[in-house]
Amino acid sequence: MKLYCIGNIGYWIKLMTSNESTLYLNHTFQKQSALSQFEIATSNGRLKLSIPTIKDTRKGKYKDVKIDYQSNWQVEHWRSIENAYLKSPFFLHYGYKIESVLKFKHLTLLELNLALFRVIEKCLRCRKEVTVNYNEVVYFQKEKLTSVEPYPQVFDTNNKFEADLSILDLIFNLGPECVDYLSKTPQKSP
Repeated sequence: MKLYCIGNIGYWIKLMTSNESTLYLNHTFQKQSALSQFEIATSNGRLKLSIPTIKDTRKGKYKDVKIDYQSNWQVEHWRSIENAYLKSPFFLHYGYKIESVLKFKHLTLLELNLALFRVIEKCLRCRKEVTVNYNEVVYFQKEKLTSVEPYPQVFDTNNKFEADLSILDLIFNLGPECVDYLSKTPQKSP
């Protein structure tokens, strides 16, 4: 599997339920993909957050893509996440863990994504050992991840269920129940 930026719920279901337990990192970077973007649920619906990257480093290996810190994106992203999930049942329990990784100045996108992956693994209490392969060259076709079963969301009294958001939505809304949800949710075709 690829290492995504946080990863959506379908990605984590696939990771938790498949026999695949290796993240392959030796591939080319794809602009405007899940490698640098994730979505959260806000009072106004879905919001896509993108990690800015330095243009000159985008045309090559994923491991070489550098993060652009010219804007204050870390504060803006965290403010968006906080506004969206502060009233969720498990934000106070997990939010600070995600915040510390997001606000750290990682040099490359790969470093940030790997740090986010590891903290999410801990939040989920993932029992599956996931290894990282930096060497093997792999070529991926664009993956279409599946939709998920509804669960309670912060804004579900005003908005319809937002399916397959980033795993942050599930963590902040279900907390320790995430592992059961990810392991037992049947995947439906979109």
